[in-house]
Amino acid sequence: MSLESEIRKMLASQGTDFVRLVDVSNLSFLQNKGMSVAILFGFALSTKFIREVASNENYIQELIRDKRQDDDEFSRKEIATDQIADDIAGFLHSKDYAAYSQSEKNLIANDCYDAETHSTHLPHKTIAVMSGLGWIGKHNLLVTPEFGSAISMCTVLTDAPLPAVSFPAASPKCGKCTICMDVCEVGAIKGKNWTKSSPRDERIDVYTCTTCLKCLVHCPWTQEYVKKNIERLSDTFGQPLLT
Repeated sequence: MSLESEIRKMLASQGTDFVRLVDVSNLSFLQNKGMSVAILFGFALSTKFIREVASNENYIQELIRDKRQDDDEFSRKEIATDQIADDIAGFLHSKDYAAYSQSEKNLIANDCYDAETHSTHLPHKTIAVMSGLGWIGKHNLLVTPEFGSAISMCTVLTDAPLPAVSFPAASPKCGKCTICMDVCEVGAIKGKNWTKSSPRDERIDVYTCTTCLKCLVHCPWTQEYVKKNIERLSDTFGQPLLT
């Protein structure tokens, strides 16, 4: 079995909904750490979860108030993607390849997360755009044609000889839509379309953002995903429950 097949088998066994092998060789050393390939993978959030959050404007506040953060599907999938990234990096190390997990724990441990600016050298969504998976919306989240913004993802950098490709950044398909800005009660979203040269702070005030998920769940592309996949009710990692 080829190395690519082994990695894809490992990720499939975890129920991931998408996997991309991305050529990041043209990025700076600060971003790619001298490695040429990024393994991008992730889960789609269940439509049940999206509808629950969309129908409860106080979802996050109630979650925190009742100390039920462990019940939150998005949090669980974020933790799962991070653990899988660590496992993939460990697997590649066992094959004598360089590998760097971009899990939250590893980024912090290696001083690759700037707590003051809430930023990393190479965000997962940057790699996702390079993979052709989607574009950056006005809410500064990745938007995909298939899942909208309802995804959790992570990445692993490696020098392993994997068949990686990259694509030009897709232009945003947000048009004149301002729904994400309209539902943001703290005014963190400024309503400007992403461009390759525009800084993050022109689109969103990350210091004001409360991570309420309203922009994520109300995005028309996310809502379209819900309409097309009403049967995807399970919050298990990528395993839909047909009803």
